[in-house]
Amino acid sequence: MLRFTIDSELDPKSASVRRLLEAHLVYQRMSAAKTFSLHLLAIVGVVVWLGEMWPFLLPSEVRIVALTLWGVLLIFTICASVEERAWHRKVARYRSEHQAKQQEGAG
Repeated sequence: MLRFTIDSELDPKSASVRRLLEAHLVYQRMSAAKTFSLHLLAIVGVVVWLGEMWPFLLPSEVRIVALTLWGVLLIFTICASVEERAWHRKVARYRSEHQAKQQEGAG
């Protein structure tokens, strides 16, 4: 895992950089969680589809568990997507704040 340190005593503008980097890290984690859950959703969806197309292929208990798991994964995927979008907006806001602070310092 990538680790970084910023000495905030040396640069007063580093707080905005730190906030931006931390928000970007959380955004990337939410994006990865969403992608992973989408892949799991597709895999479980294939099992559900097979169970519905050929009911004799899978026992009814397996089909019920697969359908329940698919529903839980769908809810998790929706939550991860909402969180990803919220963190994406925070990253954009922190980026614009940081750029404004850089322009203040340059001007």
